[in-house]
Amino acid sequence: MTNNEIFETIKNNLTTNYNNQLRKLKELKEQLLIAEQNQDNKKVAICTRRINSILESINNIKSILSCIRPNKESDLRERNEIINNFSTLVNDSIPDDIPLVFHGNKNIEVVKQIIASGGLYTPEERNAGYKSFATQIDVTAKSNIRVSLEFADSSINSFMPYGAIFVFYPKEHEYEKVLSTGDNSEVFGGVESINFNEERFVGIITTDENIETLKEYMKENNFDPNKVFNHKQFIELCKEKFSTRNKVVR
Repeated sequence: MTNNEIFETIKNNLTTNYNNQLRKLKELKEQLLIAEQNQDNKKVAICTRRINSILESINNIKSILSCIRPNKESDLRERNEIINNFSTLVNDSIPDDIPLVFHGNKNIEVVKQIIASGGLYTPEERNAGYKSFATQIDVTAKSNIRVSLEFADSSINSFMPYGAIFVFYPKEHEYEKVLSTGDNSEVFGGVESINFNEERFVGIITTDENIETLKEYMKENNFDPNKVFNHKQFIELCKEKFSTRNKVVR
């Protein structure tokens, strides 16, 4: 199959799955209504759990369908360049004693939701309606930014846009933990949340395809749109900021 045929197949499968989930949701809501009328509390609890699970699945599929698109040659080149070179460039341009942390998300629609929420927060801080073991924000230090890169890219075969990487300084009492991460894939236990109005928030890294969209989202939510960079611009920022510094700065 050609790339366009593969794209259409994936999109059609997603659409079919989305419609199936909608049908299941309708059936469960009918079952829930009957259970409530019969005061069957056990059945009510079961239906409610299943409805919440299906709603989450529907939202995930909907967010993918809203941004899936055919691949673009320029985007593929940019993403290959990121995969091959960005980790080394970050390691070379940020001194070892700078405790910057990175959080990647591969779904650009979720990235927009994060911006609208005002920061990176745990499920408990967001009052999320589902259970999660996450009590901190998962991040990597510069030594293992490759992991954040993997979290930010749904792969060039997915027909999805690149996501984004959020960059910030942890709180001061977390510096040592970040700097001692070593070869671990992520900072152990994560770090505390960050509000995008805080001075320690550095910015958002994404690809050229998303730059203007995320700048607009930042502006609409009263954040500095100049804190959205592509990968090359971020490296230039680091070179300028850290070229003459040998100590931890904020």
